[in-house]
Amino acid sequence: MSQTTLPAPDVYQNNIVIDGLLSAPPAIGHVRHFVESGFTAGNWTVSAKFDDALTAINKIIPFYWLLEQFPDEAILVETSADIERAHQERKLGIILGFQGAGAIGNNIQLLRVFHRLGVRIIALTYNERNQFGAGCTEPSDGGLTSLGIQAVQEMNRLGIVQDLTHLGKRTSLEAIEISSDPTVFTHSNPAALFANPRNITDEQIRACAAKGGVIGLATFSAFVGETEGGRNPQLEDYLRQMDYVLDLVGPDHVAIGTDILLDHTDGVWWRAVTGRLYPEVSQGMTFETHNIDGFMHHADYPSVAQAMLDRGYDEETVRKIIGGNFMRVFRQVWDRT
Repeated sequence: MSQTTLPAPDVYQNNIVIDGLLSAPPAIGHVRHFVESGFTAGNWTVSAKFDDALTAINKIIPFYWLLEQFPDEAILVETSADIERAHQERKLGIILGFQGAGAIGNNIQLLRVFHRLGVRIIALTYNERNQFGAGCTEPSDGGLTSLGIQAVQEMNRLGIVQDLTHLGKRTSLEAIEISSDPTVFTHSNPAALFANPRNITDEQIRACAAKGGVIGLATFSAFVGETEGGRNPQLEDYLRQMDYVLDLVGPDHVAIGTDILLDHTDGVWWRAVTGRLYPEVSQGMTFETHNIDGFMHHADYPSVAQAMLDRGYDEETVRKIIGGNFMRVFRQVWDRT
């Protein structure tokens, strides 16, 4: 993994840094990479798509092993205070997250179980339709089901952050409306600047922000610009998307959710699943070029923070984008229970 050669700006070194979406096997090497790159915490995908409950539990167990064997390097995040402690002790705060709530099945009470196991962020579905609502690649978006409405309300009661990434437009808007808490798009980009089923409309961005939520911008090439012919979008393209969302809803609602894939199988899973099953999403992107030039690795994040300053963002705006905005939502949703 490459390391940035530029010193991190003070605003990056001195403040909490949160990645809205980490995607990697649970391994101490990955934890050390995140810490060395300056991260305080991240929403680490544990369960995805249509895992059943037992499969999801079995995927949580290796994270417990990791936390047990390396207590000096990582901690489980259940409250915002855990993230603050991770920052003070220079550890990685691991937030257990689900990309798709298949593990809940039709039993809403399982949300309570997974909350007790430490899960703090859940997306109701992943691209397709399930028992809760429609995903973003469905030909028609029927919105939330009655079970989906119950799930939103139960997550509010328990203190689980709702991730609207991968949901259909209508489904996400209904979830925002029904929710008594702020919601987040952990890794989504503006459709107004680049068309992709995974990107979100101005209406979705505004609705999320109006409820106090946050939009984490992903670094996946196919969400940022043209990828056909092996083209790699540039950091400038990504920062232009950041400018757009900042202009649309202001600095209190913008963050970063890289979804940079750390895959020790050299992208076998990505090629077999995302690349093959969702061609309308990947749009010619390859595993080797799945991130933008200038933000290919987590180690590039300090340089990206410096690029924000060079672009004219003030330090308070940068502080909010790199972690402060997610922290505000986490405090509001997690800490009241």
